[in-house]
Amino acid sequence: MKQAFSITILMLALGSVLYVLSGSDAIAPTPPNVSAGGENDGLVVYYFDMGKDCSTCLNLESYTHETLTTYFADALANGAIQWRVVDVDVSEHGHFVEDFGLYTKSVVLARYADGAVVAYENLSRIWELVYDKAAYMDYVREQVDTALGANS
Repeated sequence: MKQAFSITILMLALGSVLYVLSGSDAIAPTPPNVSAGGENDGLVVYYFDMGKDCSTCLNLESYTHETLTTYFADALANGAIQWRVVDVDVSEHGHFVEDFGLYTKSVVLARYADGAVVAYENLSRIWELVYDKAAYMDYVREQVDTALGANS
């Protein structure tokens, strides 16, 4: 049991290092196989869930949702932003793991145009900021503001 835990921690650390080395926080071009899944055009803020939830994981979801409802209530109400919680362990949602390069629970901003994803960003800093709610919410707010600015 102790060895399995150590291996899991090592794999998460390795995945984090590889992710950081692979890109930046800028919205990246989307692979062509990502489909809209019925979303309207605009910005979709996804929380991708997988596996069991710990208190930290629950905070990732709740802080992101709180940020959206606090700072972007009008955009949520008029559909300029959509909030989606997706369990990628459900077989029909499994494609998101490959589509967005997910390896753990994530917040992804995806911009849709003409029913297809045209750009996305995996908010890589959520795990380092989750223990500071104000900093976490500031980060998510700034990234959503930037993504909304890119829509105009």
